[in-house]
Amino acid sequence: MINKLKNPYFPLMLSPFASQLGSAIYVLGLNWLIVQVTGSTKLLGLIEGLGGFAFLLGDFLVGLLVDQHNRKGVLIWTDLISAAICLLGSFFVDNTTPQTWLLIIITFVLNLMLALNYPAAKAITPEVIAKTRLQTFNALANTVFNFANILAPLVGGLLLAIKGIDFSGFLLINALSYFFALLLNLLIPYSFSPALNKAGQESILKSTWVGFKYIKHHPNLLLYMLAMGIFNFCLAGFLLTAPYIGQHFFGGHATNYSLFLTVSASGGLLGGLALALQKRTVTPQIIYREQLFYGIVLVICGTFLSVYTWMTIALVYGFFQARFFGSITTFIQNETDVAFLGRIFGVTFLFFDGVQPIGSFIFGFFINIWQQWTYVILGCCLVVFFLLLLYLRKENYAEMA
Repeated sequence: MINKLKNPYFPLMLSPFASQLGSAIYVLGLNWLIVQVTGSTKLLGLIEGLGGFAFLLGDFLVGLLVDQHNRKGVLIWTDLISAAICLLGSFFVDNTTPQTWLLIIITFVLNLMLALNYPAAKAITPEVIAKTRLQTFNALANTVFNFANILAPLVGGLLLAIKGIDFSGFLLINALSYFFALLLNLLIPYSFSPALNKAGQESILKSTWVGFKYIKHHPNLLLYMLAMGIFNFCLAGFLLTAPYIGQHFFGGHATNYSLFLTVSASGGLLGGLALALQKRTVTPQIIYREQLFYGIVLVICGTFLSVYTWMTIALVYGFFQARFFGSITTFIQNETDVAFLGRIFGVTFLFFDGVQPIGSFIFGFFINIWQQWTYVILGCCLVVFFLLLLYLRKENYAEMA
């Protein structure tokens, strides 16, 4: 039921902003320092690949937790655990030669908590935000989220440039951001109603199976799941390629990598604002075609790589990434009964996150060989797979007719 006594917009928007600001600074520090120490993306691919399995575990748990328990409570304790692991890690990490095992543990725990926190936030949204405002809210929330991605490289890049921070510092900043997010989540006007819970006391496997069966009878949900998986596979390669290109092609300065991330986040801000201000309803066909366009941009800019085409890659990626996530979340919320949202997001992100370790391992080991041609490979993947999704969607509507 929509709570009309308090405004839920600000805590629901600012909580992800707070945690993402610290997380983005942490990832910036992790990516740059590992590549700087080792000279390659192999160790980074290993850390993020193994850490990616935490998303799979979280996706199995999320349906049970989000649909059977207090969704606001899930938001609070996941932020608390994330803050604790960052705080502890800052005391034990070796800043000169970071321990691989410790970085894997920290990354694993943070990914696990994110795998639970993000679906909980998306599942609670239709309960406190009117359905007619979902597209606008999701677009604005994504815009605020991307604003954190603008601030993070500015702050992190400045600190790296003046050598005023080590990896422990990145972890401490992340811990503070999670504490602030926790406080914001406490302000969300939400009352848990067990009477609305249709999940009963399902086991983890049964909860996941119920989600699969629900998606099986909703072809549109299946296509959204496939779209998110394809996007995340390519995103894994995109994120690993950026620090390598910055290190080996453009002087090896942290400021260049920071600028790339800032331009990307600026594109995300513009894309989010465009989506929020758009009066007509966004359709899946539009979103799929935008990914096709971005794939073509990657192919062209990767073939003729320069500092200008590299920044074009960042800007166009940020713009369409914001529109993709801001829209597809709304598609899923509108297609799914509120009582099943936790399980549906769990199954959807199970596939979404399942391809991330595969992408990290593949691109982590081959970027050194492919170099700038990695962008061309990523672009071809986007073009082929999103053309296939457009065809499948057309076939679905033909069968329904």
